[in-house]
Amino acid sequence: MEIQIIVDSCCDTTPALRRAMRFVIAPLTVSAGDASFCDDGHIEIPQLLAAMKATNQPAASACPSPESYAALMRAAEASVVVTLSSKLSGSYNAACVARDMVLEEYPEKKIHVLDSQSASAGELRQALLLRQLIDGGLSFEEVVEKAEVFADSMKTFFVLEDLSNLVKNGRISKVAGLMGTMLSIRPIMGENGHGEIIQLDKVRGTQNALRRLVEIVNNALASHPAKSLVLVLSHCNCPDRATALRESLLAGCAALREVIVVPTGGVSTVYANDGGVVLAV
Repeated sequence: MEIQIIVDSCCDTTPALRRAMRFVIAPLTVSAGDASFCDDGHIEIPQLLAAMKATNQPAASACPSPESYAALMRAAEASVVVTLSSKLSGSYNAACVARDMVLEEYPEKKIHVLDSQSASAGELRQALLLRQLIDGGLSFEEVVEKAEVFADSMKTFFVLEDLSNLVKNGRISKVAGLMGTMLSIRPIMGENGHGEIIQLDKVRGTQNALRRLVEIVNNALASHPAKSLVLVLSHCNCPDRATALRESLLAGCAALREVIVVPTGGVSTVYANDGGVVLAV
């Protein structure tokens, strides 16, 4: 039985990676001011960032409709769907509604909706694991079981340079945003194991924050064998920073075997903003 992998478009990837991994994408919609973008892999990220900076209103995203998900699910005998954290978006709930619709029509199909408890790089890391498990010949039930265990144990970290959209969304105060801009305070963020964002530390200056990020990742992975883990690094419009961070992670974290670097798509750009980086392992 061929198992289809469906991801929502907060899963950061590249055209080559999508072809190689055979992902099917359910696009979200992104809006900034009067501009609206379908996050189908063709958004010009500099154009989106410019639209975000040009408006006082927060940029936002809207999840795929249940019918959008259902159309993809109907196309395969079996599907596993990876969505944004249910604590951050309605994408997971929309996929669950679609699953119930399709199973009512086609009860013989197998469909599982996986709450990534993450976003961005975290969704890609889980989708890569799914491809490995499926290509390894595991049954649908075995794939689902191992994917759920991995989602519960995966760690996500990120550093933001531009806090403006978080201020506009009310996620941080204007005072905190002003201090971040004037004093170059960079929050180092993660998740609490349940898909909710928490602050792990804050450091003055982007380079100091990235060095501290490497330390935090190394400490979090200290119990793992050397060169046993793959980390995904998403970056928003900062390829040179991402390349340097990749080298620092490989040099500073003994547990890492590989670091895969991808640019943020439209949804991830809204929240990471210009210069942000997101890690998942």
